[in-house]
Amino acid sequence: MRTPLTLLAAVALAGSALAIAPGAARGQLVVGVHAVEASKTLGGATGAGLRAGLDLPLLPFDLLASGEYFFPDCPDERDGCSFWGATLDANVGMILPIVTPYVSGGLAYRSLKRFEEDDAETATGASVGAGVTVSLGGLRGFAEVRYELVEIPDEQTLIRVGLLLGVP
Repeated sequence: MRTPLTLLAAVALAGSALAIAPGAARGQLVVGVHAVEASKTLGGATGAGLRAGLDLPLLPFDLLASGEYFFPDCPDERDGCSFWGATLDANVGMILPIVTPYVSGGLAYRSLKRFEEDDAETATGASVGAGVTVSLGGLRGFAEVRYELVEIPDEQTLIRVGLLLGVP
């Protein structure tokens, strides 16, 4: 299984660029980037994603949509494959000044296409997880572990690490 170190470095650079923008980490709207690792897809797949959502600063409740594209090691490199997905999640956490642990649940959609086949395999299912956010200045970093009950390609664990920026 590949590690997402290159993607984490890209996320850190993107976050550094976002840090000079005005705004607070707990704004009404949030946007961000993340690296993601899927545990079972074709032996494990690393990916990158975008995240946007509604962050309710006075309540411990966030609604977030994430989209991600993975870079799997395809068994037949001549024909190749693609793997991507999206989630819609609700995070419920403790409101603390800097570190906020949370639990999460929502819907996940995944698509796996092997290029030698005409159709992609797609499925929708539930997703549950837990994570933590750390607010530092205008940025909010997050790390989470999720379990997806989606049959395509497999029920699996996802690990996401990323940065969010509040939009004023």
